[in-house]
Amino acid sequence: YAIVAWLLIEVASVIFPGLHLPDWTLTFLIIAILAGFPLALIFAWAFELTPEGIKREHEVDPAEPIRRLTGRKLDFAIIGLLAIALIFVVVDNYVLESEPEQAEVAAEQAPGAELVEREKSIAVLPFANISPDPKDAYFADGIHDEVLAQISKIRDLKVISRTSVMGYSGRNRPPLPEIAAALGVANVLEGSVRLAGDQVRITTQLIEARSDTHLWTETYDRELTAANIFAIQSEIATAVAEALRAALSPEEQERIASVPTENLAAYEAYLLGRQRLARETTAALVEAVDYFQQSIKLDPGFALAYVGLADSYVLQVYYGVLASEEGLAEAQAAADKALALDDRLGEAYNTLAGIKNEKGDLEGAEAMFRHALELKPNYATAYYWYGHLLSEFLGRYEEALALHRKAAELDPLSASIITELGGDLESLGRFDEALARYQRALEVDPGYASAYIYIGYYHAFVSGRLDEAVIWCAKGISLDPGTPRKLAFLGLHLLDLGDFDRAESWIERSLELGAEGFWSNTAMLAMHTLHLYRGDEAAALAYARRAVALDPRSVPLLLRDHELRAGRYSEARALYEKSHPELLTEGEPTVDGSNWRAAIDLALVLSKTGEQEHADLLLNRSFQHIQTLPRLGSYGSGIADVRIYALRGDKQKALSALRQAIDEGWRVPWRYFLEHDSALESLHDEPEFQAMIAEIEADMATQLERVREMERRGELVFPSEQNAPTP
Repeated sequence: YAIVAWLLIEVASVIFPGLHLPDWTLTFLIIAILAGFPLALIFAWAFELTPEGIKREHEVDPAEPIRRLTGRKLDFAIIGLLAIALIFVVVDNYVLESEPEQAEVAAEQAPGAELVEREKSIAVLPFANISPDPKDAYFADGIHDEVLAQISKIRDLKVISRTSVMGYSGRNRPPLPEIAAALGVANVLEGSVRLAGDQVRITTQLIEARSDTHLWTETYDRELTAANIFAIQSEIATAVAEALRAALSPEEQERIASVPTENLAAYEAYLLGRQRLARETTAALVEAVDYFQQSIKLDPGFALAYVGLADSYVLQVYYGVLASEEGLAEAQAAADKALALDDRLGEAYNTLAGIKNEKGDLEGAEAMFRHALELKPNYATAYYWYGHLLSEFLGRYEEALALHRKAAELDPLSASIITELGGDLESLGRFDEALARYQRALEVDPGYASAYIYIGYYHAFVSGRLDEAVIWCAKGISLDPGTPRKLAFLGLHLLDLGDFDRAESWIERSLELGAEGFWSNTAMLAMHTLHLYRGDEAAALAYARRAVALDPRSVPLLLRDHELRAGRYSEARALYEKSHPELLTEGEPTVDGSNWRAAIDLALVLSKTGEQEHADLLLNRSFQHIQTLPRLGSYGSGIADVRIYALRGDKQKALSALRQAIDEGWRVPWRYFLEHDSALESLHDEPEFQAMIAEIEADMATQLERVREMERRGELVFPSEQNAPTP
C-alpha cells in the first residue's frame, strides 16, 4: 500500500502541474491516501486472496498452501512496483532534469536570454540627454546611475547593473520586449533629462515589457539644486517599488530618502569621477581621483565621494600601476572616512573587503563582502569580487561559481563577470563550458582584453598549446598594453616555449610598467624563473626575495631549495612559518584550496628537519584534496600527484602519473618542475623520466616554430615596443 501510495503521489506531483490543476487536488489525493490506509489494513486482516477470489479469513483452511502462494504473488507484485518506482525516480531526477540543466548552461552562454522573467525585476535604461547643450550628457548619465543605485537598495527587487544596461543607450536600441528578454527582467524604466538654466526636467516611465504597457509615468520639473535632484531620485525609486508591489522596509525607505550632498558642484564632480571610474583604464583612474578629490574639497561631508576615491586607488593597485602600500593606505583612509560619515554604505564595505583582500586578510575580506551584500543585495560588483576572492585565493570554486552566477543575473552583459564564470567552470574541470564563456565574453565586448588572456591560459593549461596561448595573449596586450600582468603572462608562456630572449623583453616591460604590488610579484617570479633557466642563481634569488617581500604567502621553490642545499633546514622551515603558519600548528593542520601547494612544498622541508610524521600527514591531506580537482586548468592539480609519489619514495607510481599527465596535455610549467624541483630529484636519473622531458622539449620546439612561422607570414603581430606605454 505504501509503495503504491508513494508512486501515485510522485506521479501526481509531476502530472498535475502540467494539467494546470489547482494545488488543492494534490492535497486531496494525499489526504485520501492517508485516510485509506486504515481501511486497507482492516481489509488485509479480515480477508484472504485465493484462486477462487477474495474470501473471509476464517473461511480459508490454514492447512492449504494458499497463503504461501499468495505471498509469492504479492512478492512479485511488490518487486514490480519497486521497479516501476525506481524507473520513475531515475527518469524524474535525471532524464527530465537534463533539459533545465541545459537551459541553465544556455542562459550562462547568452546571459539573460533564458532567465525566467520575474514580476519584481527591472532594468533601468540609460536616460536620454535632451538638454540644449550636448555637453550635459554626463549629467543625464549621472542621474541614471543614481536612480539605478537608489532602486538597487530595494532588497525585494531584482535590479540589473549598470554595465549591462549601458549598451542600450541611444535611439537605435532594440524594442523593449527584446531588451527585457536579453536582460532577464519583466519591467523596464526609461527616462530623459533636460537642463535649462537653473531648471531641470526629468521624465520617467515604467513599462511592463512583455505587453509594452505603461505601469507608471511621471515628469519632475524642479529648480536645479542638489536637494531637489536627490528628492526626485528618491521619489522615482519609491514609485517603482509601489508599482511593482515590492516590499520596502523602513530602513530602506530611510536610505532612499537620504540626501548625500546639498552641494551641486560637488555632486557634478562626483558624477564625472564615477564616469571615469567606469572606464577602468589607467589614465581614466587618475582622472577619477582628481574629480573625487575636487568633490570632497567642495563638500567634505559627501560620503559617496570618499567611496569613489577609495575605489580608484584600489583599482590602481589591482592593475599594478600604483604601489600597494601607498595605494592601499590612501584607499583605507578614504573608505574609513566614508563609513564615519555613513556606516550603511554597502559600497564602502565592498571597498574595505577589496583592501583587506589585497593585504592578505582573507577572512576579514570575506566578512566585509557579506556585510556589503546585506546592505546592498543587488550590488553585482560585490558578488563579482567576493567570488573572485573564493576562487583566486581560497580555492572554493563551487561557492565562487554560485556567486558569479548571481552577479551574472544582475549584470548579464558584463564581459568581466562572464569571463570570471568561465574561470570558475575551468577550475571545476568543465573545460568546454569554460571556453564557451570566454568566447561569449568577446561576443558581448570584443574589446575586453582580459578575455583574450583567459583564452590564452585555457590553451596553455588545458590543451598544452602554448603557441595558441601566445597568439591570444598578444591580442589581449594589443588592446590593453598598459596592464603589467598581461605582459608578464606572455613572458611566462614564451619561457616555457624556450624563447628566453623574447620572454625577457616582455617581463622587463612588465616590471617597468608595474608598481610594487601584487601583479609586480608575478613579473618578479617570471624574472626569477628566467634567470634560473639561464643558470644565474644569484640573480634568480634576488628576484625571488623581492617577490616574497611583495607577497609573503608566495614562497618560490628556489628559496626553499637554496636553503636545503646549504643544509639550513631551519631557515627553510622559517619561510613557511611566515607564509603558512596554519600548516605547522600542532594537531591536525587544515589543507585546503588556499594552501595545498605549499603543504607539498613544506613536506620536503619537514622530512629534512626530522618531522617525517608531520610531513606524511601534509602529503596525505594534500593527496586527498587534489582528488577533488581536475588535473588540467590554471587551478588544476597539474603533477601534484607525481610530486607526492616521489616524496613518498614510490618512483614507479610517480613515473606512471607523469606519463598520464603528459598524455592528457599537461605542459605548464613543465621546465620548472621537471628540471629544478627538488621534490623530483629521485626521478632525474630514470631513463623514462629523461625520455619524457625530451618529448616535451620536442613538442615545445615544434610549437615555437609555429609561432615564428605565423610571425613571418604576418598572421601573428606582437604589439610594437615602440608603441608600448611608458611607466
